[in-house]
Amino acid sequence: MFLIYDTETTGLPLDYNAPLTDFENWPRLVQLAWQIHDEKGKLIEVKNFLVKPVGFEIPYGSEKIHGISTERALNEGEDLEFVLSQFNIALEKIKTISGHNIEFDNSIMGCEYLRTEIDTPLFEKNIVDTKEVSTNFCALPGGRGGKYKWPTLSELHNKLFETGFDEAHNAAADVQATARCFLELIRIGVIGSSELQTEASVVDEFRAINKSSFEAIGLDIDSFKEEKEDDGTAFEDVDHEMEEQLFTHLHVHTQFSVLDGLSDIPKMLDKANADGMKACAITDHGVMFGVKSFHQNCISRDIKPIIGCEFYVARRGLELKENKSDGGGWHLVLLAKNEKGYKNLMFLVSKGWTDGYYYKPRIDKKLLQNHSEGIIALSACLGGEVASKIVNEGEAAGEEAAISYKDIFGEDFYLELQRHPTGDPDMDKEVFDDQVFVNKVLIKLSEKHSIKLVATNDSHFIDKEDAGAHDRLICIGTAKDLDDPNRLRYTRQEWFKTQEEMKQLFADVPEAIENTNEIVDKVEVFELDHKPIMPIFEIPDEFEDADDYLRHCTYEGAKMRYGQISDSTRERLDFELETIKKMGFPDYFLIVWDFLKAAREMGVIVGPGRGSAAGSVVAYSLRITEIDPLEYDLLFERFLNPDRISMPDIDIDFDDDGRELILKWVSDKYGKTRVAHLITFGTMAAKMAIRDVARVQKLPLSEADRLAKMVPDAPGISLKKAFDEVPELKSELESGKPEIQEVLKNAVTLEGSVRNTGTHACGIIISKKDLTNYVPVSTVKDSVLQLATQYDGKYIESIGLLKMDFLGLKTLSIIKETIENIKVSRGIEVDINNVDLNDKETYELYSRGDTSALFQFESDGMQKHLKDLKPSRFEDLIAMNALYRPGPMQYIPDFVERKHGRQEIEYDSPIMEEILKETYGITVYQEQVMLLSRKMAGFTRGQSDSLRKAMGKKKIKEMEKLKAEFVKGCEANGLEAEKALKVWKDWEEFAKYAFNKSHATCYSYVS
Repeated sequence: MFLIYDTETTGLPLDYNAPLTDFENWPRLVQLAWQIHDEKGKLIEVKNFLVKPVGFEIPYGSEKIHGISTERALNEGEDLEFVLSQFNIALEKIKTISGHNIEFDNSIMGCEYLRTEIDTPLFEKNIVDTKEVSTNFCALPGGRGGKYKWPTLSELHNKLFETGFDEAHNAAADVQATARCFLELIRIGVIGSSELQTEASVVDEFRAINKSSFEAIGLDIDSFKEEKEDDGTAFEDVDHEMEEQLFTHLHVHTQFSVLDGLSDIPKMLDKANADGMKACAITDHGVMFGVKSFHQNCISRDIKPIIGCEFYVARRGLELKENKSDGGGWHLVLLAKNEKGYKNLMFLVSKGWTDGYYYKPRIDKKLLQNHSEGIIALSACLGGEVASKIVNEGEAAGEEAAISYKDIFGEDFYLELQRHPTGDPDMDKEVFDDQVFVNKVLIKLSEKHSIKLVATNDSHFIDKEDAGAHDRLICIGTAKDLDDPNRLRYTRQEWFKTQEEMKQLFADVPEAIENTNEIVDKVEVFELDHKPIMPIFEIPDEFEDADDYLRHCTYEGAKMRYGQISDSTRERLDFELETIKKMGFPDYFLIVWDFLKAAREMGVIVGPGRGSAAGSVVAYSLRITEIDPLEYDLLFERFLNPDRISMPDIDIDFDDDGRELILKWVSDKYGKTRVAHLITFGTMAAKMAIRDVARVQKLPLSEADRLAKMVPDAPGISLKKAFDEVPELKSELESGKPEIQEVLKNAVTLEGSVRNTGTHACGIIISKKDLTNYVPVSTVKDSVLQLATQYDGKYIESIGLLKMDFLGLKTLSIIKETIENIKVSRGIEVDINNVDLNDKETYELYSRGDTSALFQFESDGMQKHLKDLKPSRFEDLIAMNALYRPGPMQYIPDFVERKHGRQEIEYDSPIMEEILKETYGITVYQEQVMLLSRKMAGFTRGQSDSLRKAMGKKKIKEMEKLKAEFVKGCEANGLEAEKALKVWKDWEEFAKYAFNKSHATCYSYVS
């Protein structure tokens, strides 16, 4: 005989592979139903039991599915021992048991037998799982590895009988459907004698008797679900008296909750400002990527910034990474009250990545206990531990969780109320109904344990109208189609609601609104910026300090470079060393000197330098650079301005393989927790936004391509600009097919969203202490360095960290290989650092434009100009390097004509000739403006660099101030104001294109 059975339970196990003795893992039995059929298919026995929930409660989440409440099970149920004994009696009668996904039911029953210490013959029986045996028969696509997926009971029933069945979410109803499917599968030959472990003749007789399809056995089974009266408060109709009460958003996701949040920080805060909000929080998922931008934008709008994060709390502990239950974790919102709390947040976020990452960056309660100072905690959404346990494990479990957080955070722990009513019964069933239930329990817990309530909205986008675009963002992030019924869906209520909208939403719980202000009052405003934090370089004992040691190393190097040090060279060295000392950067130079020395000892090819660092004689003396600044009039203050402290920025080229070696060396010397990559954020550009949205909306690829190709390829093009410039694209937006209009409208909203993270190609951070003291970090895959900062490069200097660029330059690898090949083939040792820069044959090569694959001079356009110019000295190459780029390229013909004497060289004032002579009277370099401002107007070194920067950055107010000083200085030096103003006007135009001579010199040297 055959027994077909099914169970209803208190939920699902955390780990399906856990042993049955792990009683905490396996849910409890709530209902057990079975049917017994004889070998001819005749129904012999039907049983259906509810089980009294002794020692546990049936959670709301389970009751919502099957309708069996704790109260009902207590009133109508049988003792567990009695039910198990009845099942044992039934098992003694049969040889084969069956069910749909019977492995789960067997585990539930097996665990209950172990709990009660009752023996059972259950696992001695032959087992037939209708899910397993019917997989190929149903042939449903979507399984792993291209195989068929397991059919649900309803799918199997529909395949066999071309009709679904009324699912009552009742074990007895499911048994009835499963039994019908089981018998029909025998009848049609899907289940045979081998599966049933019986004689073939028995099956033949079964089929002979049952020639027609099985009908459902007419048992009258009602759902346990009851229509309950709505006893919730109709908050929409409650008149609130909170006009003077402010509301603050404390649960806010920005676009830095990558492919989950859509809110652009400045636009979101503009809305907050317009609505009169005085404070706002940022709580992205598991990261602090957007914190620095958020803080800066809040301060500029006079909004109090509340720095936070929505953490993932590991269910069983940070170190456990064994199964799916350990992945992700419960949500918990943490907010920094003060600077100590901010530092704890950075530490916790970083630990989540470095130690806790498993599907998501996770922390645990042990970490929270040790790093809770200065932190406010909110219980979070339905994904929080308190809410989740209320729904899935019962009110007692939720209460226990709330108490555990109160023990950690004390009066800084708040119970979070959320309401996302949609008006859609199906959607409300998924989220809002649970929120209503949870909120009632939270209000009870608040009163019982004196834990205050706080109202939040799980904000993911700015305006109500952005819901559709956010929906598509989620589809992009989860790689699902918009019409996929099984995709992740939000309620579309997650917009950044106004104060009035939130007050109306919680009109019946005014204290939850008021408590947002209590939290705001607890939060202090503190600075995130910091003075430069230099790593400490260990110096030999015989030297007083880093300044003393740097001076010693510099002068030793200067003797090697210059031989006899002249008074002017000494003056320049002393000026630079004094500036470096004043700015507090001696350790910086020693660190760079040290790792470059190590690089050369390892055989790594090091570039001659790049950028403004080549203007430093100290750097040249230390062999940080290979270009003599004195020979080429390169300026130190272009690198470090003595009048304005800013972090130095030395960029260094290595051969490709050598870069990895030196990164490892630096990491080993300074510590893996103190050296990191810079993070980068990839955003959704115009074309990408169209393609992404088109894909999730299933717009044909040809249409998506057509639309994307309408967007001009110009750098920095936006969809708004594209609509203005391309009438055909604008027409598609305004009057195209509805599906195309939808794609374009949503693409506009999504454009600019953060799509992915990466690491900067060359930016490296070296810290004085562990980086988590200054910046949150995340982890990096497939890199010598293990960490990356969570703030991008534009904020690193302001928080005081040392950044430098380690670049892998293919040209250096080619040079290295060439030198090695020359040695092998010719036996000649080439000293690449001492090549003749006046070699006639080399300049003839440039003059022929024979520069294919030659660094910086290989393009067709550059080759054409070289043929015209016919460079004859190194300075010509420097100038061409600076001029051959958009903007200054227009001056190349004049430069060529003046070099060959075909155009007269003119100077606005004779005093300018000395500085502009090398470029034939044309201002090419930023350094020339700096030198001329000193010579003509008596500007200090610092002032001259401030002028250069103000012009380049178009700082209008600063330029007006410097203009007055320039004219005044020129007049004091006997120059007419009219001529001074003419020069100034020329400089304003030139500043758009001016180039760094130090950089052009270095790269021309490499060439």
